[in-house]
Amino acid sequence: MSDWLCAYAITRNRPATLDIGLPRLIGYRDLGVVVSAVAPARFDRIDTLDPVDGALAELAREHDAVVRAVFRHEAVLPLRFGTVLDGEDAARRLLKAGYDQARDCLDEVAGHREWGVRVRHTEPVTTTRPDAAGLTGTQYLVRRHERLKAIQRAREDVAGAAGRLQDALRRHAADSIGRARPHGVLVNTAYLVETGREAAFHAEFEWFARELREAGATVETSGPWPPYSFTDVELGAADG
Repeated sequence: MSDWLCAYAITRNRPATLDIGLPRLIGYRDLGVVVSAVAPARFDRIDTLDPVDGALAELAREHDAVVRAVFRHEAVLPLRFGTVLDGEDAARRLLKAGYDQARDCLDEVAGHREWGVRVRHTEPVTTTRPDAAGLTGTQYLVRRHERLKAIQRAREDVAGAAGRLQDALRRHAADSIGRARPHGVLVNTAYLVETGREAAFHAEFEWFARELREAGATVETSGPWPPYSFTDVELGAADG
């Protein structure tokens, strides 16, 4: 009976550099997949668990910890969270099925790290009826119109600065990808940045972040991360 394996990431087939404890490396040519033995029952309900469920959060933290540990040594292609394989032969078939694409993608992300940038704009709360004491009807309407124009100008100022921020950061990134934007979020972008350009990337970020904060926006950066957003590799079936 085959041992079930949880697969975390694809990397170079250099076991000597993989010093991360329990997970091990299964190789095919110059590629390797990082795996550890797992009880399949741990993942039986992974697609139905609530995102805030403690068990799901624990599994996600374990997955990320392994990917990060490999990332300290080698370029990685993080695999989909919850990828379970039926033994070592299945792991090698997985590598064989997506070999060319995985190797090319590893070359592209080598020496790069992922950074996230988010810009949020919370518009001021306004009343629909400004204080009309002592105002004529015309004066009230003029004041209300001016207030709405000021809100619109502030919105345009933030949107313009956010656009300039994105343009500037793209010049220092090898790639970028937009992510889901909840209400009020103007920018939610992941950038793939070569380590040698990170200083320039962050200097650019701080320059435009000041402008955005002065305009009333919240600006955040996160990372560095393994290239989770830039490794969409179709590896095919592991049973071919």
